[in-house]
Formats: sequence, structure tokens, C-alpha cells
Amino acid sequence: MNTPTLFSDLHAAHDWLAGRGLLPPERRSETLPTPHVRLHDGSTVVSFCSNNYLGLNHRPEVKAAASQALREHTHATSESRRLGGNLGLLEQLEDELAEFKKQPSALITATGLLANIAAVHGILDASELAHRWYGSPSPNSRPVVIYDELCHRSIQMGARESSGERVRFRHNDAEHLADILAVYRGRAILVVTEGVFSMDGDLADLPRLVEICDAHGAVLMVDDAHGTGVYGADGSGTADHFGLTGRIPLQVATLSKAFGGMGGAVLGDERTIAMLRTFSSGYRFTSSLPAEQAAATIAALRILRSEPGVRETLWANVRRLRTGLARMGIHPPGDGPIVPLHMGTPHAAAKFEELMLDKGYWCVAVTPPAVSPETCRIRLTVSAMHNSEQIDGLLERINEVTSQVPALMGLASSYAGSAT
Repeated sequence: MNTPTLFSDLHAAHDWLAGRGLLPPERRSETLPTPHVRLHDGSTVVSFCSNNYLGLNHRPEVKAAASQALREHTHATSESRRLGGNLGLLEQLEDELAEFKKQPSALITATGLLANIAAVHGILDASELAHRWYGSPSPNSRPVVIYDELCHRSIQMGARESSGERVRFRHNDAEHLADILAVYRGRAILVVTEGVFSMDGDLADLPRLVEICDAHGAVLMVDDAHGTGVYGADGSGTADHFGLTGRIPLQVATLSKAFGGMGGAVLGDERTIAMLRTFSSGYRFTSSLPAEQAAATIAALRILRSEPGVRETLWANVRRLRTGLARMGIHPPGDGPIVPLHMGTPHAAAKFEELMLDKGYWCVAVTPPAVSPETCRIRLTVSAMHNSEQIDGLLERINEVTSQVPALMGLASSYAGSAT
């Protein structure tokens, strides 16, 4: 029997990549980071890979809330929220998240990726779908989505699923965005950026983006996945960090980073959120967030709001790591817990990960399609769970590996080029 062409092409690509060591391993662990991780081979290493910035999912009150919800509601809703899966816990979480993020309303999705898809696709298409199916007024124009070239893949997925025209602007280049907006003046425009970029750790220039969007009548949406719970005087995110509360009409948050759970949220005005509930496929056509996740996130959110010391510990650890790297002449972009070390090639990044793992530290290599081939890196993430000895140990091992194999690190190269 002949192999179908589709499989022939797919398997040929697999064999080519595998033969060159370009299929990265998914290392199996037996425990989640505390920050110690027990790997499948029985060894224990210190993880600097987790986005669990505050370690809240290990708190007894979070586990207790999840256990109680699991006993009361079982482990899944088995339905979309429109078809009977809309538990009161979900609406309670939405209310508390909206208050925390200082937004009028919130919509919870099953994952953070779905939150971006639901937001971008739903906002761009809801008016046309309402016109097509219910006879509401026709939209004034075909919408346009303009997004930072380094935005997360989920934002790009939402844009591609929609009927809107898609345009990218150069990373963090507000003036390039202004030039593009001038071309599309008068159109219905959604501008999307990340508050904290997930691969490079740098912050968007939100004050300038708000100014430009306001001047051109564009709606700004900020994916604040890595800012929520971390940035701002109260941890509410990058809008608060820049003093822009009430100035950013749409935000997306994830529940899988600082809150330590799973799920996502879209936050905005009540009419926009109501339209997403009705017309967004990323919300309507998938099962809802399980009850135990909602309950655990509510508990984590309340800890975050009542115990500022947890965030203070995180930022002390961030400063310790970045100061130590600076003493070695390593100056990654950004100022937060995402700390990229540029390697330059997939092989160099993979080798660095392997050498660090041999020394007891798990630091994941990031390679295509997450980033472009020439910008492969080790992506370190520090958390409030780390102690000073672990951070100092990481710095010592990085110094040892770079001294042994200095050619691995291309620190003078540009960090631009994330593809997610």
C-alpha cells in the first residue's frame, strides 16, 4: 500500500529534523516545581522554567478550595457554559477578576490561549455575525487587526480565524503603528500588544500606544498574561504599572501564570463581553473551566490581594538574579521574572539546557516555532518559591557552563525575533 502524500511529507520532515537533533525533548517530571522537580529518571533538579511566579498553587488554602469544589462538582462540567456548564463559581471568579483588574466585566475561558482567540476573533466578527443571523445594523467597514509582530501565537490564531484584515507592526515600534493607523483611518481597528512579552520579558510602551490609539480612534487590547499578578502597585498588571487604569479598554489575563492554575479571561465593557459570550467560538463551543480550577483561582486571587509580601519576595529574587547576571556581563532585556539568555542557534540552546541539567538546574531551551532560529535562547523564569541559595547556585552554574563553552552564548546579538 502506498503511503499517502500527506504522511510522506510529514514523516520526511520528521526524519530530517530528528536526524539533525532538532526535535526538542519533552522531559518527563514526576512532580511540579516547588521549585525542586523530581525527573522520571529519579534525579532531582531545581527548576527555573515555571511561569508559576508566586507559587500560589502550593498554598494549603488553594488546595483546600480545589478539593472542596471537586467533591461538590466533580472534575469537569462536560458542557459549554451555554449548554449547562455555567456554574456559579465561574461567575464569582469573573466578578472578582473584573474588580481586581479594574475592568467593568470579565469572561472566563478554559485556557489562556482560548481567551486570546475568543477576544480577537469575537471582537472582530461579532457585529457581522449579529447582522448576518439576526438582522442587526450592518457594520460600517471590514475590521482591521494590527498587532505587534512578537505577539503570542494565540493572538495570531484569533486574527486568522476572523474575517478582519491583518497587519503587523514592528516590535514595540509605536511610530510604525502610527504610520499604519494613518493608512486605515476611518476603519474599525483593533490594536493588540502584550503587556509583558512572553519570550523576551520586555514591556510594551503602553503610554505611547494608548496615546496613538486614542488619536486614531483605534481600540487597544493588551494581553497581560505575564503582567497580571506581577506588575503594578497591587499586582493588577501593566495598566496599573504605567498609571493607565481605565485607559485600556480590553485586556486578556491568564489564570495559569501568577495564579498558578489554568484558564484565561477577557476583560472589558459589559456590552463587549456580552457579545463575546454570544458570538465567540473560543468561548461558546468548548467546555467551561472545571469547578476546582475556578475555586482554586478565587483562593489564589484573594491571597495575592491580601499578602503583598508574596510579590515582594518575587521581585527581590528577580533583582538578585539580574544583578548576578549583570556582574557576568549578561544584560537580558526587560526588568521582570522572564530572563532570556540568547544562544543564537537551536543546537547551542539545546546544549546549554543539557549542560545545566547535568549540573542540577533545569533551564529550558526555546527554539522554533516559538522563536526564529537565529534568536534561540534559554528562557529563565524566577519565582517567589526560589531562595537565595538556589539563585546563587544557578548563577554559578551559568558561569561554569559559559566558561567551558563560551561560544554557546551570542549575547551581543539582537533579541528580536520571537515568533509566538
